Amino acid sequence: MLNRYITKSHEQQIIALLDEWATGLLGPGLTWDYLVKAFGFSRQALSANSAIKDKFDEAKKALRERKRTLSKKISDKEEVEVLREENAALKKRVEEYEKRFTRWMHNCHLKGINPLELDNPMGISFKTAMRGRDRNPQ
Repeated sequence: MLNRYITKSHEQQIIALLDEWATGLLGPGLTWDYLVKAFGFSRQALSANSAIKDKFDEAKKALRERKRTLSKKISDKEEVEVLREENAALKKRVEEYEKRFTRWMHNCHLKGINPLELDNPMGISFKTAMRGRDRNPQ
């Protein structure tokens, strides 16, 4: 693991993801394993943090309730209304991403960075480079 301690910043990022997951927009399959892979902390470290554990439990409960309510739809009109609400939420999210993109372009301009450079592929990590060096000693 690269990260030894869950800082307040990490905690806020994880909780923000769990809040988003609770809406159901990221799918129904929330697992500890996903959070382990996404943030690099062990399952034990994540579940030992009470704020993260509580938010995880809330998100799982919200997903179960969402699944139940979606399976109990009474009419097509209700389904259309649910889809309209989802569509409105997604439009709002797209608008937020567009604002963020505009802000990033502005900041790139201020810092003298070519925005096209942001799409360059990431280099190999230090860890991967070290593994390659260890396998191929010269």
